[in-house]
Amino acid sequence: MNLLINTKQSGQFRWLNDLVFWLIISVVTILLIKGWNDMHAAITATDLTTEHIKLDPQLLPYYTLRTTMRLVLGLFFSLLFTFIFGFAAAKYKSLERVILPFVNFMESVPLVGFLTFTTVFFIAWYPHSVMGLECAAIFAVFTGQAWNMMLIFYQTLKIVPRDVIESATIFRHNAWQRFWRVECPFSMPGLLWNTMVSQSAAWFAILASEAIPVKTNTVELPGVGSFMAEGLAQANVNAILWSVSALILNIILLDQLLFRPLVCWVERFKYEDSASSKRHSSWFYNLIVKSYTSVHLGRILAQFAYFWVYRLPLLIGKLKLSKLRLSSFGQEILVRVWYGLVFAFCVYYGIKLWEYLPKVDLSKMPFLMLLTSIRVFVAMLLSLLIFVPLGVLIGLNPRLVALFQPVIQILAALPANLFYPLVAILIISYHQSLSVWSVLLIMLGTQWYILFNVIAGVSSLPHNLLEVSQIFGIKGSLWWRKFMLPAVFPYLVTGIISAAGGAWNAAIASELITWGSSSRSTVGLGSYIAQTTNSSELAQAALGCTAMCVLVAICVVFIWKPLYKMAETKYRIG
Repeated sequence: MNLLINTKQSGQFRWLNDLVFWLIISVVTILLIKGWNDMHAAITATDLTTEHIKLDPQLLPYYTLRTTMRLVLGLFFSLLFTFIFGFAAAKYKSLERVILPFVNFMESVPLVGFLTFTTVFFIAWYPHSVMGLECAAIFAVFTGQAWNMMLIFYQTLKIVPRDVIESATIFRHNAWQRFWRVECPFSMPGLLWNTMVSQSAAWFAILASEAIPVKTNTVELPGVGSFMAEGLAQANVNAILWSVSALILNIILLDQLLFRPLVCWVERFKYEDSASSKRHSSWFYNLIVKSYTSVHLGRILAQFAYFWVYRLPLLIGKLKLSKLRLSSFGQEILVRVWYGLVFAFCVYYGIKLWEYLPKVDLSKMPFLMLLTSIRVFVAMLLSLLIFVPLGVLIGLNPRLVALFQPVIQILAALPANLFYPLVAILIISYHQSLSVWSVLLIMLGTQWYILFNVIAGVSSLPHNLLEVSQIFGIKGSLWWRKFMLPAVFPYLVTGIISAAGGAWNAAIASELITWGSSSRSTVGLGSYIAQTTNSSELAQAALGCTAMCVLVAICVVFIWKPLYKMAETKYRIG
């Protein structure tokens, strides 16, 4: 591989880089076409009543391909959602007041809450194809990462340094050009790191969504998640180990061929006055850069970028759409109508939900909410105390980032509930209390969001600021209080909010754990939701989910919103 990367200035052996690059692209393309065709296979009534998952390790490569297809498609739609709604929330105040609470709310909705209604919708959409079930799984992957990605994109758009905005104004960039030339590039490092940590939630969603309830049956789609779930259900240790191995291999390939090259690429968008000598490295990125393909591809992309950023606004300007702009009075009326529709929607479905909820369990909710809230708070506090310093340590050294990034990504991508059977065995064997252990299990759903966002924040710091702190000899607690914590605070806020969403979902899985025929539970809102869902008491499960959403709404109003405001105004670079 070194022969391919360390090419001579004359271009000797450069063609080998092109050969390897196109070989990799060809193999990936063939596999994706194979997976796409199988996702559109015809479905029969027999498929909805029989189980197809066999615990045969030889089937794992194909299962891995199908799972990867769902992850890739889920990532695509997550990015599309991120750019559209993140931009809308950052630029339009009336939309921000609706989108931001909605996203924070959706982060807390348990995955089972989505699968109950999305499955029927997608099956009706594709009545004669497996794609209906595939869409339900893809949507679950989408819900696992889209909210986190949108929040970091929104947050970074709100904290673009003022001097950068002023320079765009000096060069007379319009809103379209300012977004693509300044704001979007500034947001790329944070978005990339949050995308990587969101793969953990995506894998968590895969484990649950590849076994889809249809009427009175459960249909298992071929995939690593369903293979792992079947192994957990049968208490088959060998099958679990095989599925974990396939998962780790998948993560390594995605890291080497996608995420690691992107980490190197986004370094060009880092906000700093002087270039840093410490850079991330990637053999695949170097292979692409040092190939003839990159030269020709770069010319094509440059022409497209020029058209997209500069020519397209001129073409749109010829349509004279600006003359269609509403007056200030018309805009005010439109905003009031928008808020009125949102309010009417909330009131109507709020009444419907109240009529549906069982009133007999209402008195239990405050106590259950309190217990789960305490566990979530303790788990969040421990995650902050441990992983903020660790994230800063790693982020300050690109060599450590290169060393730990794949390891952390592998650990983060392992679904949290994969470790629950191990805890169940310990609890059953040593008669331990799940009330204490559940806090550590909730941490598995929080810690990676904090760690990755802190690393992203530190990696995005201008190199000259780090040099200034060293020149003035700022050390110890003063360095943390006056420099590092304020510098990474916007990224930390997003990490905390994303971690909180993961914590509420992890609480459901951690307060009721099973291993084969054995199970352990503790008193709390999470166990209430899990038990009522498993017993198909949908009204009670809806009550539990509603109570959890109330907790999130309280956090949004009294905690997240003030933190967003603080990050935007007080702790902003430039």
